Amino acid sequence: MHKVKVTKYYNGGLEVRTEDMKKGIRLGGLQIIHENKVALEVSVDSLKDVLSKGGQFCKSKFGKKYDYELFFFRYNKKNEDNRQSSLL
Repeated sequence: MHKVKVTKYYNGGLEVRTEDMKKGIRLGGLQIIHENKVALEVSVDSLKDVLSKGGQFCKSKFGKKYDYELFFFRYNKKNEDNRQSSLL
């Protein structure tokens, strides 16, 4: 299980880069950590599905070699009882 720390909560969700998605597939899943808590756990099948649909393409300021995609995961910040801790 690959752990990714996401600091920005934007428009009702959390965004993860392509490299982290691919690493999560290799390591058997992805844990998205926000504010030092596990916000979401994403299975390998869900990661593959989201990765195949594509994300928002972003250009890097360091050159074309470092371009990446951002994948958006909805997350309700107010949900404190862990009802949303795993993505179905």
